[in-house]
Amino acid sequence: MSTSNIPENLDDLIDQEKRALAKEYFSDIWADIQAENLGTELIVEVFVQEAIERLANEKDMEEASKLISHFKNMDELGILPVQRTLQ
Repeated sequence: MSTSNIPENLDDLIDQEKRALAKEYFSDIWADIQAENLGTELIVEVFVQEAIERLANEKDMEEASKLISHFKNMDELGILPVQRTLQ
C-alpha cells in the first residue's frame, strides 16, 4: 500500500468526518423537534444546557467551562454565524 494516498493530516480528516456526522444527526433531530412547534429559543436553550451538563458529567466542569469560553470568544470575534443588525 502506498503512503501517497494517505492525507497529510489524517486526524483533521477524521475530525471533519465526525463533525459532518454529528451535524447530520443534529439536523435530523432538529427537524423532528421543530415540527412540535416548541419555539426555537426554547429548543436551543435546552440543547445547549443539556450538552454542557453532559460534558461536565462525562469529563469535568473545567471542560464545560472551556467550551463556554470558546463560544464566547467566537461571538466576540464575530465568527458565530448569527445575523446581526446594525444599531
